[in-house]
Amino acid sequence: MNKIKLMYDVVKTLKEKQVFKGTLKAEAKKDQVKVFSLIKDFEKNTVSGQVKSKISTMLDYEGKSIKHESSTEFNLQDCCDSKHHDFMRKMHGHHRHEGMKCCGVKSKLSKLAFILNVLNNMQVEELEDKGVLLSVHIDEVPEELKNVLQEKIQHKEEQHGSEQQCCCMKDFCFTEDINVFIKIQINKDSELEKAVVIVGGKQKNESGEQKDINIEAELNLIW
Repeated sequence: MNKIKLMYDVVKTLKEKQVFKGTLKAEAKKDQVKVFSLIKDFEKNTVSGQVKSKISTMLDYEGKSIKHESSTEFNLQDCCDSKHHDFMRKMHGHHRHEGMKCCGVKSKLSKLAFILNVLNNMQVEELEDKGVLLSVHIDEVPEELKNVLQEKIQHKEEQHGSEQQCCCMKDFCFTEDINVFIKIQINKDSELEKAVVIVGGKQKNESGEQKDINIEAELNLIW
């Protein structure tokens, strides 16, 4: 089975969809202790701009526990004037270009090489219902991508966000021996039904002590 053709058909099908509805679940553990969880039910109409979401989060880190639940409903077309939004988007992109190294040629080539390598190593399994199960294991992340991620986290920390939340993000981003497992389920109509990402690694603190880091996310889409 041609992997490029398969991914092209999936992307083309997604572009033609008008309504996206599903659930996103995520959980993070440090030394097998859950420190963060997220459950998000969402629905977005790309034609009308109507967006609905219900979010439940839990953060239990360094002796502090935070729980939050919220429901949101709005229309993207009413958020702001399109010209103003386009201007702010361009300005934000220009600021990021000058302030971060992620736009360098070597960084872009590194990302492209990483994506091509993932595609090359991807395993394809045809299911009985004529669907497809894609799976890939990544045990090496290029240093350039690690540096880009670290810069983005640092930039976000400087701009906004609580100290506790940023510290937690650092712990999960500055990891060693990273292993990533990705599983994607596609039905016979080239529709993405389910995606699972499992990340494992080790984080070393200032004293040199290592902690096991595990992150698992699951996306389910309803068509």
